[in-house]
Amino acid sequence: MNETLAATLWKLQAQIYWLHDAEEFTELASAAATIYMKLGYTQQQAETAGKLITEAYQLADDAVNAQKISDFDKEMQFYHQVKDKLTQVETILGYQTSIAIHQMKWWMYFRHRQKLQVIIHLFLQHLKAVGLINLLTTIKLTYFLIEIGRVHKSRDTETTKHNTIRYWTELLKIKPPQYPYLG
Repeated sequence: MNETLAATLWKLQAQIYWLHDAEEFTELASAAATIYMKLGYTQQQAETAGKLITEAYQLADDAVNAQKISDFDKEMQFYHQVKDKLTQVETILGYQTSIAIHQMKWWMYFRHRQKLQVIIHLFLQHLKAVGLINLLTTIKLTYFLIEIGRVHKSRDTETTKHNTIRYWTELLKIKPPQYPYLG
């Protein structure tokens, strides 16, 4: 069951990355919603989460545009709006532990090419969601996402598939109280 679900989720997760790059936001929202439905959330929760995640991606793009023109204040305003959208996703999904700040920060640091900060916030996002008891799993999940990010621009489908399936298989194995995935 977990392997089948992981095989489905990898395709959806990869789609989200590539749909974002193509600015296909309606399809991105649909892919995100499908992930949450596959994880057991209601259709309404999933669709609302998908819509908010899409809005967060668009705000992150606005932050990048502000970064390009060196408008730091505007960039930070956009990233705070990203965090707010992701916090709304957490509320809709009933998350008990907030991880939105770490998702927002690793997105920001990824765009600023600050690799160590990306790793730190990916790690914290996962650790807070799955708990200290799953420290080894947290390390593995962080590694898998780093590898996915490393090949993102080159569209290395095989590496993305391999690491995304490993990510979801490892995550589903522990049955976490909440998923660390916010888009």
